[in-house]
Amino acid sequence: MQTIRSFIAIELSDEARAVLADLENRLKAVAPAQAMRWAPPESIHLTLHFLGDVAADDVEKITELIQLAALPYPPFDLSVGKLGCFPNTRRPRIIWAGVSGQTETLLSLHQNLGEKLKEIGFTPEARPYAPHLTVGRVKDGLSQRQLTQLGQMLEREQSKVGQLATLPVTEISLMKSELKPAGAVYTRLASVGLRNSS
Repeated sequence: MQTIRSFIAIELSDEARAVLADLENRLKAVAPAQAMRWAPPESIHLTLHFLGDVAADDVEKITELIQLAALPYPPFDLSVGKLGCFPNTRRPRIIWAGVSGQTETLLSLHQNLGEKLKEIGFTPEARPYAPHLTVGRVKDGLSQRQLTQLGQMLEREQSKVGQLATLPVTEISLMKSELKPAGAVYTRLASVGLRNSS
């Protein structure tokens, strides 16, 4: 049985990708050398649900479930901005840009998708959904000194990063993720428009 590593996401506007590219360039200039793997701006997206390996035959069924989940929602706007990291600045692992704006709609959509996906045996993550845009991952094997430097850089930069761009949400995409030596490659499998969006 052929399987596809997949996830459901909101793809970014060109404006949002451009401001995230600028943000990465600013951070690259002040981050400790060789400490980070930066996300190519064209591959940054807002994940709604990571599905993992799904049967290729299920792609059509998943797309239908996404359509049902999206039905109640008209297009809405999010804002991209702020800077943070998981789990914290003392032990940074993932550096992200934040998402604000109509987040109550986003959270409702996320929950509705999770409920629909249960119909095909998908189990949503137990931890609360924390919408974010991953701009970089900390490389393994850094010394504590490098991690401390990175955390201090993030704390300095956080105060300088405000709202960066508006992100209009008009559709949801089912994406394929292929893991390659140079990093993951993402391909859209299907796209579902929100209610009344052209």
